[in-house]
Amino acid sequence: LMGGGFLGHRAFELDLTPIWAEDGETALSSFLFTAVAACPEGPRMILLGGELRRLSQTFVGPLTQPLIDLLHIDTAFVGTIGVSDGNGMTTTDPREAQTKEMVIAHARQVVLMADGTKIGKVSFVRFSSLVHVDVLITDSGADKKELRKLKKRGIRIISA
Repeated sequence: LMGGGFLGHRAFELDLTPIWAEDGETALSSFLFTAVAACPEGPRMILLGGELRRLSQTFVGPLTQPLIDLLHIDTAFVGTIGVSDGNGMTTTDPREAQTKEMVIAHARQVVLMADGTKIGKVSFVRFSSLVHVDVLITDSGADKKELRKLKKRGIRIISA
């Protein structure tokens, strides 16, 4: 990687922090547990400030913007509550949507992580169109018809 990367909530679940540890890169996260998990041996970690959303244990909202505006993110690993061809990426909380939108705007590459139950689903607030997504990591439970639509948009699909 050429620069730092953003590790969202799903990156913690998939244990992607070793990617930066090997390369000596810097990781940025809004998720409290990602930062803690990376501390012992992982990459240099920058934790976004802002308002702590207790439900997801992430820092969100307009107070994250000053830091994000200073950064160039090489790869953003972003999770979602819903992703569909017609509605893009959606989540439940407007403050979380705002933070994800800012991260995506500063990323060279966006890797979307969504298990099969989230493919074709639409949640409360949209945070990005699919034009910004380069790769989708999902599982075998994803709706095949919806995946074909996403692939037609030029999104590389990885089924894990």
